Amino acid sequence: MVRCVWVSLGLPLVFLWSAASFAQISDLDIRATPLSAIDQQFMSDQRDRVESLANRLGRNLTGTEERDIDTLQRILDKKLIASDDTITLQAMGVVLGDLLAQRLKMAWIVYRDKKGRSRALHYQGTEVYLFPITMISRRQAVGSQRRVQSIYEETVSKTLPRIPGGKWFL
Repeated sequence: MVRCVWVSLGLPLVFLWSAASFAQISDLDIRATPLSAIDQQFMSDQRDRVESLANRLGRNLTGTEERDIDTLQRILDKKLIASDDTITLQAMGVVLGDLLAQRLKMAWIVYRDKKGRSRALHYQGTEVYLFPITMISRRQAVGSQRRVQSIYEETVSKTLPRIPGGKWFL
């Protein structure tokens, strides 16, 4: 059985239950592989891009959930990024993804399916994937004013019950 959950405005959480059902869905053909050196460098550059914006606000990225989410929101509130600057908005998604990875004990991977290649978060030993890179950029592209804290909290609350033992940490 394949189950896809879309959390408002295109926040995809993909869950595949049962390896047997996965094998029956030949047109899905999902592969998850480690990040390449190029992926790692690109994501590092994106983090640096957001760090530079944070520095303009007199802040830096700390890896601390509350502080970094507030910094991301301030960058949006001060309109330091144009709504059509997809690369920089996706860079913010990398930083948000780092926070989600830390909270949910997930790791960055390369996710490939018939639609292409994406960097995603994966919970080891499961078919639970998150795609945080576009969580902010897609919303900004349509003029959404949704707060970064709300995106983060909803993602955590919808993901925890789907990871082994996660429902106990809600």
